[in-house]
Amino acid sequence: MPISLFLRCVLLCCLFLPACASTKAGMDAPQLPAKHWLEEAPGVPVTNKEKLEAAVPELYGPDKVYSFDDCVFLAIQQSPMLVKSAIELEMSQLKLTDAVWQFLPQPRMTLTTSANLTRYNQDTKDTYDNYGQTQFRVGFYAQLPNPVYTYFNQQVQRISVGLAISAHRKAIGEAILKIADIYLKLNAKKRINALQEGLPMLAKQTTAYWKQVESIEGKQGIEHEMAVQQERQTALSREKAGMEENILRTELKILAGVNPQYKLNLDAADAKHIVADFDAGKINWEDRWKKTEDELIVRTQVKLADYDIMLSWAKYMPDVSMSINNNPPMGQYQPPTGAEDTFFHLTIDFPLLDWGSRYRGVQLSRMAKAQAFHAQANKRDDYSNKWLQNEQATTLAATEFKIAANSLQISELKYKQAEIGYKEGSLELPDLMTANENLVHSRIKHIQAGLELDLAKIKWMHLAGLLQERYLGLPALEVK
Repeated sequence: MPISLFLRCVLLCCLFLPACASTKAGMDAPQLPAKHWLEEAPGVPVTNKEKLEAAVPELYGPDKVYSFDDCVFLAIQQSPMLVKSAIELEMSQLKLTDAVWQFLPQPRMTLTTSANLTRYNQDTKDTYDNYGQTQFRVGFYAQLPNPVYTYFNQQVQRISVGLAISAHRKAIGEAILKIADIYLKLNAKKRINALQEGLPMLAKQTTAYWKQVESIEGKQGIEHEMAVQQERQTALSREKAGMEENILRTELKILAGVNPQYKLNLDAADAKHIVADFDAGKINWEDRWKKTEDELIVRTQVKLADYDIMLSWAKYMPDVSMSINNNPPMGQYQPPTGAEDTFFHLTIDFPLLDWGSRYRGVQLSRMAKAQAFHAQANKRDDYSNKWLQNEQATTLAATEFKIAANSLQISELKYKQAEIGYKEGSLELPDLMTANENLVHSRIKHIQAGLELDLAKIKWMHLAGLLQERYLGLPALEVK
């Protein structure tokens, strides 16, 4: 084949090979999971896709009343809490695409201009005819990829994408937990506020009673002043409850990516049905551990450490490069009157002595695998310990709820007793008001105890993976 034709073929390959590779990489390279519910993400099954498609167009309606599910959907669409993990997932996929491209060599072209600074050989008989003239040379070279390193690097990046997906799912799970926590607290606040609305009226009745007593007896006692202070106390308590509710709503807006100044209508009672479905007797920690993101992550990290060891071993492979230029090797010098030849060079480069650098790299990778292996066992033990702590916390909250329910029954009986005594004339109105106020406070404590029980259940559900499984489904069985 003539040299000029050979150079043209090389140039055509350099131009068209990247274009072909781009089409292939564009078809096979994974993309960032769809913002709408991660429906296209590998390893992220969608169990509520139809519900999502029906809900998303209505999420931004001006008169929309947000249920718990709606708020979860909204948070996945635009929550700032999920930005970091989503960006890290996109970065991992870009690294995977980059690893795929590393299978191909990177052809490069060199343009060299040479000019004489001195002309000591101008009168020598065997000099070239163009001696002393400016010379231009074109050359081509390419560093061939290390096939072992490139293959295992691609596997590492593919696993890293799976880990990034798991990390993003964990972030979504944390967001769902916080939304559930706020919804339960808002529901309890709403019920407590409804009870507290009656306290100012009771306080006013007590104040009016003591004012009337003082006007009849013609003297001023401390009871009226205490009743006035109690009336102020109930008003401040209502104001405090309203501020706490506003703080929770603002926290939810920020979590969902909504401007805190905007109005957000919530169906606060909607989160109760999620807790109602929780049955701790049907689950155990060993079964749930196998279905958690943490288990998948630590198990995958051990596999990733194996590939890292192979990457360290791959550094023992020599560097290989090829080049096309007009630099003649020994024995190929041209006569002064001849034309320049073009040569193809294949270079294999490897260190004769690296002072143990590559071996130490392998040993470090092995130690990292040992760390990953022990981290897997430690994570499993930590999960069982947290499971026990959540179980104990839920049992304690259930006992406290029973105590609050029993105290409520006692307060109801005492109020009935006071009501009977007031009708019979053995008790005065303030005694009846006090019994009624105690009954209201007992109901408030009963609601608060129920809230603590629900919060304990929600945390347990999150640990078991049941809360996020409701929306994301089970995690992938294996990261490939």
